Amino acid sequence: MTVMVSEQTKFKFKGYRVIKSKIDIAPSGNIKQELNVTFSGIKNDICDSVYILDLGVSVSNEDKSLGIDVEMRGFFEFDKELLEQEKGAFFTGSAPAIMFPYLRAYISTLTGLSGIEPIILPTINFSAGLQRAQKE
Repeated sequence: MTVMVSEQTKFKFKGYRVIKSKIDIAPSGNIKQELNVTFSGIKNDICDSVYILDLGVSVSNEDKSLGIDVEMRGFFEFDKELLEQEKGAFFTGSAPAIMFPYLRAYISTLTGLSGIEPIILPTINFSAGLQRAQKE
């Protein structure tokens, strides 16, 4: 099967890098988890068309016998003709949604290789969260 694309993508995910990875495990603990997700973006000073998104996740349980902190840095490129408003919409809605599956997989692998049951984070609808935040 051949898929033809007539228009070049105006928003591209160029890759990611893990910039922080920490796991603390105590001998026993309660399974119920708390999840915190943060993200912030910056424009690359070197190149106007490249934006950088830092996406962080912290996972802990009620008795704090488990603590995981992971931060990833994603690189996104925009066509120069794209308006700033369009860039903002892609970057705040789509960029975290593109990166989050990589972060979920990393945490599952990290915990599984650490000798505990792998932690599988829930999926997150970043678009719905962004729409709620814009209404407030």
